[in-house]
Amino acid sequence: MTPETITTREEFLRALSEHPDWKEAVRAQILTEELLLLPVQFQAFVKRFDAFETSVNERFDQVHARFDRIEGDISESKGGHARTQIILKPDIVALELDLEYIRTLSATELNRMALNANGSISRDQRRSFWNADLVIETNGNTDTHYLAVEISYTADQRDINRARRNAEYLRSFTGQNATAVVASVRNDHDAQQAIDYGEVTWYPIERRDLSPA
Repeated sequence: MTPETITTREEFLRALSEHPDWKEAVRAQILTEELLLLPVQFQAFVKRFDAFETSVNERFDQVHARFDRIEGDISESKGGHARTQIILKPDIVALELDLEYIRTLSATELNRMALNANGSISRDQRRSFWNADLVIETNGNTDTHYLAVEISYTADQRDINRARRNAEYLRSFTGQNATAVVASVRNDHDAQQAIDYGEVTWYPIERRDLSPA
């Protein structure tokens, strides 16, 4: 088919489909230069937008990471402050549990206690034990009763596990009663569930006790 033999619209459309170069020539005649360049310009825009989106996402990731670090620092600061306040008043913790405070065990005493257990735990386990937040010796009725206390602003499963493990060590090493205690302002879901199930005893820290005097 040649241009001279085309007599109907259908023949014209069929010829364009059979000859892509004719189609381009017709398009060039009908469309302006701006419209002809539009697909290329759109592709360039898409590339620029993709690059912009990538840059924005990277910046948001950096901001989120920064906020995560700040949140972590604040959480550690709150936890450290809560720990200090409880360590300064172990007798109050004992009284709240209807026990008579005798003394707070030092890391040295905890280490010696573990060593006297004939090597039943590893050095790493012993180190974790002597790094307990607080271990209190109390008098329960006529028997010695230990409190293995873990302290956090927001208690979580790690606090629960440490308190329970340390209480178990104390029972094993001394043959005396020991209670796992978590002292906190608030508790996450897992910690609250363990408290509700009676797996540990909760000593609530009041927010006002953490405020500057």
